[in-house]
Amino acid sequence: MRKPQKRNIGDTIIEKGPFVLLVWTTAIVVFGMFRGQSSLSLYLSLKDSEVVLSKTVAGLEKENIKLEGEIYKLKKSKEYAKKVLRDRYHVTDSDEKIIYFAD
Repeated sequence: MRKPQKRNIGDTIIEKGPFVLLVWTTAIVVFGMFRGQSSLSLYLSLKDSEVVLSKTVAGLEKENIKLEGEIYKLKKSKEYAKKVLRDRYHVTDSDEKIIYFAD
């Protein structure tokens, strides 16, 4: 029958060292996620901002395409330019008058 060997504290630390290091590293990372400059709440709020900004950019790109078409039409057609001047800016010829009716 074998006698159980005595273990040194140094041997125990060496065997459990990687586990202890992993636990401490995980604890520090988790603690840091909820505090500090790179917190989880900051990340989530920035992610929400990214979604809002992406939607805004998509809307502005659509509007930009629409305005480019409008500019093209204005450059190519004098009749369309006159129509826009009359409808949007109420520009009239010298012999025309604008009459407004109250609803």
